[in-house]
Amino acid sequence: MFISVPNLVLLLSSILLIQALFIYIFRSLDKISLAFSISVLISLIYFVTYLFIRTSQNKKNLSLLTFLLLLSFYLTELLFLNHFDMKSLWIILLITQVLCGYYLLINLFFYFMLFLHTIVYILHIMVHSSNDFELQSILAIILAYLFTFLIHGDRRKSLLNLEKMYSSQIEINSRFIQLEENIDQVFIISSSDLQKFYYISSAFERTVTLSREELLKHPDLWMKSIHPGDIDRITLEMEGAQRDKNYREFDFRFIQNGSSIWLKFELFPIDTGKDKIIDRFVIIVDNITEQKNAELKLAEAKSLDAEFAARIQRNLLFSDPDLQIEEIDIAAVSIPSLDVGGDFFDFYRFSDSIVDIIIADVMGKGMIASMLGAASKSAFLKSRLDLTVRENNIPSIEKIMTLTNSTLSPELIGLGKFITMQYGRINLDNRFFSFIDSGHTSLLYYSTRHKSCWSLKGWNMPIGFIPDEKMIVNTIPFASADLFFFYSDGVTETENDEGEQFGERRLNYVISNSFHLTSSQIMNKIRNLVFHYSGSDGFADDVTCIAMKIGQLEEDNSVVEAIFPGKRESLQVVRLFIMSFLSNNFSDINPDKKNEIVLALNEAVANVIEHNYEKDVLLEGREILIEAGFHDRTCFFRIYYDGEDFDWTTVQAPDLSEMKSGGYGLLLMREIMDSLCYSTNIDGVQCLTMVRELK
Repeated sequence: MFISVPNLVLLLSSILLIQALFIYIFRSLDKISLAFSISVLISLIYFVTYLFIRTSQNKKNLSLLTFLLLLSFYLTELLFLNHFDMKSLWIILLITQVLCGYYLLINLFFYFMLFLHTIVYILHIMVHSSNDFELQSILAIILAYLFTFLIHGDRRKSLLNLEKMYSSQIEINSRFIQLEENIDQVFIISSSDLQKFYYISSAFERTVTLSREELLKHPDLWMKSIHPGDIDRITLEMEGAQRDKNYREFDFRFIQNGSSIWLKFELFPIDTGKDKIIDRFVIIVDNITEQKNAELKLAEAKSLDAEFAARIQRNLLFSDPDLQIEEIDIAAVSIPSLDVGGDFFDFYRFSDSIVDIIIADVMGKGMIASMLGAASKSAFLKSRLDLTVRENNIPSIEKIMTLTNSTLSPELIGLGKFITMQYGRINLDNRFFSFIDSGHTSLLYYSTRHKSCWSLKGWNMPIGFIPDEKMIVNTIPFASADLFFFYSDGVTETENDEGEQFGERRLNYVISNSFHLTSSQIMNKIRNLVFHYSGSDGFADDVTCIAMKIGQLEEDNSVVEAIFPGKRESLQVVRLFIMSFLSNNFSDINPDKKNEIVLALNEAVANVIEHNYEKDVLLEGREILIEAGFHDRTCFFRIYYDGEDFDWTTVQAPDLSEMKSGGYGLLLMREIMDSLCYSTNIDGVQCLTMVRELK
């Protein structure tokens, strides 16, 4: 009823009005003024004392002091009542009763106070009865007594409720303290910038060496104790939690006594609803030092295993490029994206003039790809050895690839894997480089004669698609200081921060501007460029490169060239040029073979004119350059022309049973020539190289 302050003020105001009314009725102003002044003074002393002792934490002592002060005030009132013979002093007593009774903190002395009130009011009635008996005074005293009884009764209920709430709170606090003391996790309530701590559980001092009181006074000690290498990361995590308002979990190192322990933060942002800003965090802290130490030991063990695996891979999958051949400068590098990778390369020297090169990329990364790579390399070694023993001669790369493909493909198909590769052979005697491309990246070839870098592609599918696929050999001539560059897709598919790939075109530029360097220098340059381009600590895919530079060879004077207008009228002149070249250099050649070669060149030039110069008006008036040459009994022809990239591997020969007109040119060229190799450079020039051995 009188719990709230406004109601209490209203009650006191009413009592003061009643007192004023009685003072007016009794008209004993001189005595009443003195009594009232003394009562007010005693009340002030009481309230000052009461406010002073309210700082005590013991409610029983406080209640006892309150009771004693009230009792002393009663005795003083009785003294004044008897001495001054005042009839209205009980009204002042009523005010003090209300004030003192309202602020009693417990119900301990309630019944005694009620009994005391009854005695005091009876004495008042007796005093009034012994003097001039006034019925209105007696009734007023009785009404005041009943009113006081009601006030204290209501206050008693409030005190009982407060007592229950206080006891319940004590029990909750006791249980919370027990829970807190038996949990190893640390609970912290802090500001969002960790510059102020509102609560720290007792487990904090069992976890770290800092005291709670010290940290509450100096919050900056927390950040000062974090390992310098983790401060930036923690700052970013805290900012992210403020921004995203999401739960976050992270660990860091905490320095104490000169050593580090690992702590885990579970961060719960608290949204206060003010401007939707996170200004507080609830943090659960765990000491995970033992767990981290175990993880580090496991990581060290895995790292040791990975190091052994990488060492085994280097010994098994990567051959030594130091072939000790004066005319060939070879350098190679392979950087796995993980500890081990699926890329591998191999070099095999048959003689001082014949060297085989393999570069391969197994689908996937890691240990499985590495195992498949080792098995694939073993299959190549076995095929090469078996064929060499069986034929008692150097086997062709076509036979080696065919046998290996038939061995590996069924197993790879069963595993759902495949291998892209290039198998090349450099022959310094006849100055031809032959290769089989099984779905690998382009082979880059820099020609010193034309000061241009060419991108070469082959015809075959990756190993693991068609077990009985016919292997198609691509052959091109080379000269002194020419450069061949093999690479895996990890080079060109490396991305920068904007997601742009390094690309073959950029690699082509690097090769064109580095042809004067040694193979090792070119390799280091490309590796560094690709690494810095990625802008990270590693590569997303395995990176493998081989650079092979030809040394100084004897001058070749066999090459002749001629330029023809890009028109059909030029075909007759082209045929005469080829016929003359063959007659001058191969006088003993069979006429039928000569006619076949002329026919193949005629079809090639006709296709170039038809699909480029006649279809694109912008190419009107452009010319075609034909280059013819030979080494020993093998002749070659290069047709240089302008036009769009054209993949000759996509052209399918027509079905002869349908007898359709057109489309037989490519079929004739493939049947007549031993090799057709298409290439292009970054300037938009296309080249078709055709090779035929004349026995």
